[in-house]
Amino acid sequence: MQLNAEKTGNDGARVLLVSTNRERQPYPVVPNGLACIASALDAAGHRVRFLDLCFARNAVACASGAAHAFRPDIIGVSVRNIDNSDAIALRHYTPEARDVLHALREAAPAAKVIAGGAAFGVAPEALFRDLGVDYAVAGDGERASVALVDALCSGAPVENIPGLVRDRNGTVVFNPPGEDADLDSLPRPALHRWIDLARYQRHGGTVPIQTKRGCVYKCVYCTYRNVEGWGYRTRHPELVADEIEELKAKARVHHFDFVDSTFNSPPGHALQVCEAIARRKLGIQLDTTNFTPATASSELLGAMKAAGFRSLGITAESASDRVLDKLEKGFNAAKVREVAQRVERHGIKTLWIFLIGGPGETRLTLEETLAFAKWRLERGDAVYVTVGLRIYPGTTLHRIAIAEGRVPANSTLLDPAFYFSSDLQFDTAVVRLKRFAADHPRFMFSADSRSMVLPYLTRAASVLHLPRPHWQYMGLFQRVARAIG
Repeated sequence: MQLNAEKTGNDGARVLLVSTNRERQPYPVVPNGLACIASALDAAGHRVRFLDLCFARNAVACASGAAHAFRPDIIGVSVRNIDNSDAIALRHYTPEARDVLHALREAAPAAKVIAGGAAFGVAPEALFRDLGVDYAVAGDGERASVALVDALCSGAPVENIPGLVRDRNGTVVFNPPGEDADLDSLPRPALHRWIDLARYQRHGGTVPIQTKRGCVYKCVYCTYRNVEGWGYRTRHPELVADEIEELKAKARVHHFDFVDSTFNSPPGHALQVCEAIARRKLGIQLDTTNFTPATASSELLGAMKAAGFRSLGITAESASDRVLDKLEKGFNAAKVREVAQRVERHGIKTLWIFLIGGPGETRLTLEETLAFAKWRLERGDAVYVTVGLRIYPGTTLHRIAIAEGRVPANSTLLDPAFYFSSDLQFDTAVVRLKRFAADHPRFMFSADSRSMVLPYLTRAASVLHLPRPHWQYMGLFQRVARAIG
């Protein structure tokens, strides 16, 4: 449990912020978004406490105790994901969030409860109804949360706040999110003030850095445009470097993970970020699992290597032209192979990320992807595969699924539904993938990452200070996990 960083002084509201995400497989994720909200509210003069439930033994008791002790005027609850998007090893998160909310309401019945987080960008109205909160905020939260808390303190009207979800006479009303173009004027997240970063790192987690918000790609399954909007809103490269330098100096962080929708797009901005970091000679390691083959010049890869990249994750999703076209990825299989060779020439190891079963997938297209995977595995890379695509509201895949009669048009999709190509049998595909995995230890199913053994292996790697990223030990981890299992 993390409960700290209380602002001194008596002005403003008493705000308890609660991160409900407790998923730790394959590694825990630092609640970056809620830290942004905490810093914004703090800068606006409110008295903030931050409760991180990721490592709490009993999340409900922890939340209840914090609310009793702090006596908040307002409770802000973050819900990161609806579920883990895994058709083979499904885990649904909202029931646990609902239990935490119930405990908070019982412990602080007078407090107004506000919810937010990435999940509300995906399904704002349905989640608002499901969780029964007083208000919710979808999309950018810093200015909207401050405006809402200020209004609740003063009694001012709230109906025009961007991204606000509320009840109006029994009807859920959702204002379009505000997409803040001026990210540089927002308070710095200051993750080390609110979060026990060392604990996350001991459990294999990395420290997130965001250089931009938004996306310009049209991937049929993706929710980024719903959550962050269309187009890019970039941060000044020097401010990104400032944040990294501060975290290294004040929290002794040496490994950072860029969590943009696509780190290398727009390429000019990514290049400037890398150059700004390299000029500081910080001696850090950088990583991302959000790298698109659509744009990967030698100039950019060279700058990434100079800044501190030794590895990265590339979201190719498929190595078949037929599937890539259906997924609207914006590149073809030849481009994927070209980028693979270019990245290898720069001495950067790669985790290749694939989705199996999307529109257009067949036994032939699956074999095309496995042939590419075999090539990269033999070159020392690793591969991570998810089987089936989670259907999220408002995506192109949602419209495809409705047209094909796979989901009802009126479904909220809070109960997870998955798309799998009718041209490929699910069980047949899984058997083929398992047979392939048996011959290639660095090939991992998303379901493998739910192994009860993996968090212990990841923590052991952290304690032993093995160089990151830990996926490079996937072969060893898989052998140990399978031997124990």
